[in-house]
Amino acid sequence: MDYEEALLYLKQVQQQGAKLALYNIQKIIDNLPFDIAGIKFIQVAGTNGKGSTAHFLTSILQEAGKKVGLFTSPHLQDIRERITIDKSWIPRQDFASSLTRVKEIAENLLRRAAIDNMPTFFEHIFLTALCYFSRRQVDFAVLEVGLGGRLDATSTITPEVSVITNISLDHTKTLGRRIRDIAAEKAGIIKPGVPVVCGCSVHSISNRVIEQAALEKGAPFFNVLDGKNRLQTVKQNGCYHCTYAARDKEYKFKVYLNGAHQAKNAAAAVKAIYVLSGTTSLPIPEECIYDGIAKNFVPGRIEILDTTPPTILDGGHNIESIKALRNFLQQEKKSDLTLVFGVLRDKKYRPMVSLLLPFVKNVILTEPVSNRALPAAELGEVFSQKQARAGLNLNIKVKKNPREAIEEAFRFEEDILVTGSLYLAGVMRNIISGGKNG
Repeated sequence: MDYEEALLYLKQVQQQGAKLALYNIQKIIDNLPFDIAGIKFIQVAGTNGKGSTAHFLTSILQEAGKKVGLFTSPHLQDIRERITIDKSWIPRQDFASSLTRVKEIAENLLRRAAIDNMPTFFEHIFLTALCYFSRRQVDFAVLEVGLGGRLDATSTITPEVSVITNISLDHTKTLGRRIRDIAAEKAGIIKPGVPVVCGCSVHSISNRVIEQAALEKGAPFFNVLDGKNRLQTVKQNGCYHCTYAARDKEYKFKVYLNGAHQAKNAAAAVKAIYVLSGTTSLPIPEECIYDGIAKNFVPGRIEILDTTPPTILDGGHNIESIKALRNFLQQEKKSDLTLVFGVLRDKKYRPMVSLLLPFVKNVILTEPVSNRALPAAELGEVFSQKQARAGLNLNIKVKKNPREAIEEAFRFEEDILVTGSLYLAGVMRNIISGGKNG
């Protein structure tokens, strides 16, 4: 397959739906004709922050001179974002050739009745990443869990260290309606004897569930923050100056990603590196940690685009991520914004709306490019109800098409905030940047 044929093939696979199960993908992993044994893996799970934490880890290891593969999802603008080496997207030719090989491997196994069905969309891309990482002989590969953990394709790999950033309510139809249920699903990434780093609040139910799972698996357990691990953060000169005391070591670093929550994501990465250095005898120099964190950039996470007026672009799509965005808006004293908002229908969007209302003057409602998108007109009713109860008089417009929505936003003088969905953030970034990644 060439690149265009590869994209068409994946579109056909995606239409077949997703299956959360490990039996099939594990069989494929066990029968791979290429070697991944020489790669050191790090697996990162969590409701929020797992993507940013995975990027922090990649940047640190890259600064230490390691060749680092990174597998993430979903993508914002281009599917090749999901597979990078040293933060460079997989080239089109390599994407097509690696996917072709994966397809051939799976078809051969299917003919031999070694597997029950072809891989899912997510599994195809994950296997493509492994094929590419093997070909390029990366030293490390950082794997962001797609959904949950226990039944995620990335859990077919045994990592050097597992990271769980935090737990909150999201994907409840799949993962469970209680925090303890979701925590148990995320804790499913824990492997016997493999250290696990946990970013959940030390006295939370999720922390207890994950620590118990680690105990049962004989996996060393490390909190990011507790009585012996403390993080201090001060916003100064456009960045967050952080001091992280991790037991017997103290790290000072600067975080340039927007939002104080990114300091905690960085601390989770530092803790994972701390644990990794102790278990693999591969010490990472402290200056590589500082430089890696300072240089890290993740698009679509409270990203401020240089437009007139300025645009804040954020892929926040659940209550906790919108709370993090709210905290940033409060800290930066933002008000009277033009909000461009769109969500997926399976999200708890009503509380998200309530969190954002105090900061907006104009509202333009649109729809993410997804068959799960909530109709903008239906969202309009929610905003109307919420503003009436709050005694507000917002200027609310409905523009189903994202391009029309952002064009309408630029007609106002106020700063623009785009949020509600990673899918929406991606399409808006594409429109504003003219298809460019920068």
